[in-house]
Amino acid sequence: MLKKLFFIAFSIVGSFAMAQVPTANIIVPSNTICTGQTVIFTSITTNTPTSFSWTVNPSIEVAYLSSVNQASTALGFTYPGVYTVSLTVANASGSFTAAQSITISVTPRASFSASLNTIGFPNQIVLTNFSSNATNYAWLFSDTPAVDTNTNTTHDYTSSGAYTVSLVAYNTNGCSDTSDYSFFISDTSGITLPNVFTPNADGVNDVFKPIARGIKTMKVNIYSRYGNLVASWETINGHWDGYTPSGMLCESGTYFCVVEATGFDGKDYKLKGYISLFRN
Repeated sequence: MLKKLFFIAFSIVGSFAMAQVPTANIIVPSNTICTGQTVIFTSITTNTPTSFSWTVNPSIEVAYLSSVNQASTALGFTYPGVYTVSLTVANASGSFTAAQSITISVTPRASFSASLNTIGFPNQIVLTNFSSNATNYAWLFSDTPAVDTNTNTTHDYTSSGAYTVSLVAYNTNGCSDTSDYSFFISDTSGITLPNVFTPNADGVNDVFKPIARGIKTMKVNIYSRYGNLVASWETINGHWDGYTPSGMLCESGTYFCVVEATGFDGKDYKLKGYISLFRN
């Protein structure tokens, strides 16, 4: 009988010893947490808690994206600053609260403008950066693995096709944002010959040059009305300023232009046309 009473007493004491207050440890998902980012906080617990309760202080503009009554919760922060994330766990024996201080950094906003210099190809895109809250940048281009880290930049294209430019703006805390721009460069080449130019040094229409898009090679000869060669070049960006190769001024009048060119698309051009030169 004495042994039985002792066994009952030991069982009661043992059950009280086994029922203990739970503990918890909050696991922070990352050393860098940024505004607008969804982060999942988890916990390691002991002694089998039966309830969980997550809180954040200050709680202004903190979004609970999943239940606060589970062993983990997803949070989103609108504003940067220092916050305290707390988790209270409990069972029949009592409760325990763990707290973790976290710093939220502001996320940059990536933004830029893009402008192509011409129609067709070859072409150049001019990229102007309007990002905010960023200290470093990475320009990514779909046609090359190279990364451009300039604040503003340009990029050349020698063929037609669909392209994408991406700007990654990031800060010293590792927070980042990305903006993309997609565009298409025409696959056709072409040449247009202006028929008038006025080399009078007023900064407007002072040189004659073919308007070219998608042109790989070009040869231009310009003749006077007497058949004398007054200007020639074999470059894409060449032009005539109204003077002979020896530096003599060409008089106002009509001249004759002959152009031979090849486009990047394989098309050949042989153009002829008259040019009117006016100096007044």
